[in-house]
Amino acid sequence: MAGVNDGHRERLRERMMREGLSGFCDHEVLEMLLFQSIPRKDTNKLAHTLLAQFGSLQNVLNASPEQLMTVKGVSQVTACNIALIKEVWARCKTAETKKINLGGMASIIRYSQVIIAESYVEKLVVVYVDEGTDYLYSEQFTSDKTNSVQLDTKKIIATAVRLNASGIILFHCHVKGKCEPSATDIQFTEKLLFALASLNVVILEHIIFNASGEYYSFYRSGDLLKATEKYNKTLQ
Repeated sequence: MAGVNDGHRERLRERMMREGLSGFCDHEVLEMLLFQSIPRKDTNKLAHTLLAQFGSLQNVLNASPEQLMTVKGVSQVTACNIALIKEVWARCKTAETKKINLGGMASIIRYSQVIIAESYVEKLVVVYVDEGTDYLYSEQFTSDKTNSVQLDTKKIIATAVRLNASGIILFHCHVKGKCEPSATDIQFTEKLLFALASLNVVILEHIIFNASGEYYSFYRSGDLLKATEKYNKTLQ
């Protein structure tokens, strides 16, 4: 049986090397992905099971590791390997967008949708920009929870100083519920704004997304202006 499987796998690999994936069925593509973590078993049945469970290859690749592991035969290693495809693709897309200027709302939304889109855990991304609002650096703070993320304010401040950044932009996702900020979101933004203002670093925007693709802008809503006015009063 192992010899039959080996021959099938080799034929698929040779075909992919010759033709690419354009002529492959979705279950064959998924089979090849499963080869990496399931070396000695027939992966055809599992590929069909995954497609039936999630409805499409795209949905399989967008599923979280926890969702994938609900399918019999999918181990943690297999789930991680499948989820890795999406994460690598997201990193590549992020690398493309790093070259853009982040001075306008349109470019900010385009950038944020790439790095936040379809996240299945709570995530906050901090983007540091220079005085021309050109990208300098970004870092992510994530959690294994869907409703909270541990934030390191001191680390954000230290990075801004190290980069000699003039401003930062915050991108944040609410995996469940509405995109409106929680009391914790507002308190964190205000606290960070106060700390950075003393260093002449400005929070240019804080955008919160939800799973429906809606977003909340701290800038457009006036929340950043209110926090800035509150900070200015402390200087009087």
